[in-house]
Amino acid sequence: MIIAGGGAAGLSTAYHLRDTGLDVLILESSDDIGGRAHTVPLAGTAANSGAMFVYKDTKTEELANELGIDAVPFLPETYGIHVNGKTVVAKTNEDVVAGLNISESEKTELLKFIDTSLTEYQDYVADATPVGELGKLSEETVAERLIGLQPAVQEIITTAIRGGAVGDPANLSAKYALRYFASYLAREKNNRLFALAGMQAIPRALLKHLPNHTLRCNTQVTNVVPLEEQLYEVTMTGEEGPQKLTAKHVVLAVPAPVVPDIVKSLPDWKTAALKKVASPGSTTLNIVADIEGLPKLRDWAFIVTVGMAFDAIINPVPGGTEETRKANILQLTCYGNSAGYLPGFANNEEHITDWMEDVYKVAPELRGRVLGVHAQTWQHCFALLSPERASALPELQHPVGWLHFAGDYTSETAGTHGAYSEGERVAAQIRAAMKPARQQA
Repeated sequence: MIIAGGGAAGLSTAYHLRDTGLDVLILESSDDIGGRAHTVPLAGTAANSGAMFVYKDTKTEELANELGIDAVPFLPETYGIHVNGKTVVAKTNEDVVAGLNISESEKTELLKFIDTSLTEYQDYVADATPVGELGKLSEETVAERLIGLQPAVQEIITTAIRGGAVGDPANLSAKYALRYFASYLAREKNNRLFALAGMQAIPRALLKHLPNHTLRCNTQVTNVVPLEEQLYEVTMTGEEGPQKLTAKHVVLAVPAPVVPDIVKSLPDWKTAALKKVASPGSTTLNIVADIEGLPKLRDWAFIVTVGMAFDAIINPVPGGTEETRKANILQLTCYGNSAGYLPGFANNEEHITDWMEDVYKVAPELRGRVLGVHAQTWQHCFALLSPERASALPELQHPVGWLHFAGDYTSETAGTHGAYSEGERVAAQIRAAMKPARQQA
C-alpha cells in the first residue's frame, strides 16, 4: 500500500494499519514529516509555524495522550484589538471596545456583534443550540452577518475572523467561525492545549511506531494510474530519479487542490466535489522576545491586528510555561492568513523586516528585545469548513475503487485534528476492504 503525503493524515493512516501486516510505504515530497504540524526550535522554545493547538475531545488529543505527548492548557485571560494606531488588551470585551480608537456608534455596534456571537457560542458549546438553528449555522456564511455594519466594524470583525479561522467570512460557515473566532472572545479555557515539544512531536511519535522502511522523504508522487486486476501504478520522482511502483491500495493524503494533479482520471463526481474545497494559503511569523520588566505582555492571548501585514498575534501559552517564566521570554505567532501564500517569504529579509515593523506598531515595547524570528509560508493552509464543502463531504470521503482520500478536507472539521481523524477513518475503510480477501483465503 502506498500513501502519498507524510502529514497528519498520511501518518495517522499508517499508524492505524500497523498491525494488519500490510507493507505500507509513505511518500513525502518534502524533507520532513508532519505537514503543517511543523515545529522549529527558536530561542530555547518549541515554536509552531503552522498548526498551533491540540484541540480537546478530538483525535489529536487522543493521540497525544496515547503517545505520551506532554501538553499544557491554553488559558487566556485577555483579548486585544489593535486599530488606528492603538492597542487595547483587557480582561473584558467591554473594556477592550471602550478603549478603541473608533467612534461611539462603532463601539456600540461592535459590542452588540460580540455579545450576539458569545451568546451563540455559549449555547453551541453547551449543546443548547436547537437542531434547526445548528443547521442554519452550517449553511450560513459569516459574511451574511456583516451586511449593514459600519465599515470600521466590518474591518475589525473580518480581521478577527481571518486571524482565528484563516478564511474570509464569505467562505466560512457561521458554525465554523464560532469555534475559531468566538472562542477567543469568550476566553475559552477548555478547548485548546499546547504541546510543550510542539505539534510536530505527534507525527514524530507516530513514525516511531512504524517499521523503519515505511517512510521515504524528498519523493514526489506525480501520477497514479489504475491498472487491471485492481492495482495502481504510482509514478514518483525523488533522489533516485523517476520510479514506478504498483499497489493495491493508494491513499492520497495531500491537500485537495493537489489531488487532480496526481490522478488525471478521476470521475466527474469526485472532481466536482474537490472543486468545492477552499484551501487558501497562509503565512506565519514566530517571535521570541525578552520581556524582563514587561510582565503584562506575558498575559497576552489573542490580539486582532487591523491594517497590519498579519491578522492576529497569538501567545500559545498565556502566563508562560515554567521554563519561559524563568527565562523571562515570550513566544508569539503572527498569523498572516489574509496575506496568503508568499513564495520565498521565509528568506526575504525585506518582507520579514516589514512584518516586524508592524509587530512594533502593535507592541512597541518589544523593539530591541527580539531574540529569534522564524518565517514560514504555506501554499495550502487547511480546508475551510464552508457550506459548500460541508455539502460535498460524502463525495469527498468516498473512495474511487481502491483509491482512498484522507485529509482535513475530507473531515467534518478541519486542521490537523480533522486530518488525524481521517487517517483513522481511511484505515478502517482499508481494513474492511481486506476482510473479503482474508475470508476467501
